[in-house]
Amino acid sequence: MSRMRALVNQRCPVCLQGPVFSGFLRTRTHCPVCDIRFQRESGYYLNAMFVAYVLGFLLLAPLALVLYFNAVSPLLFTLIIVSVITLLWPLVFRYSRVIWLHADQLMEPRQAPAAKDASSPDA
Repeated sequence: MSRMRALVNQRCPVCLQGPVFSGFLRTRTHCPVCDIRFQRESGYYLNAMFVAYVLGFLLLAPLALVLYFNAVSPLLFTLIIVSVITLLWPLVFRYSRVIWLHADQLMEPRQAPAAKDASSPDA
């Protein structure tokens, strides 16, 4: 599976197969396929907040411009923007984390933990 397809499908940045989320907004701690730990350290997803900011801007700026140039009243403008933010927030939350996971994997690659061999003394 290609990295872009894995990103769109919200899959693991290492094996590109395991799902990142186990619930609507619940991020898994480890990939169920390759067992990589998603959160490298405490505060790891802080950078995802910056990704979310950029995504939110890219999604809302065109709408805000259309509303502004159509001379929509301030109350209606606010109601529309707040409604769109409320509807898009879960999507932005999920994709900001997935984008950050994949960007971090590209910047500082890590390998999936090696599977223990049945003949090894540790097994």
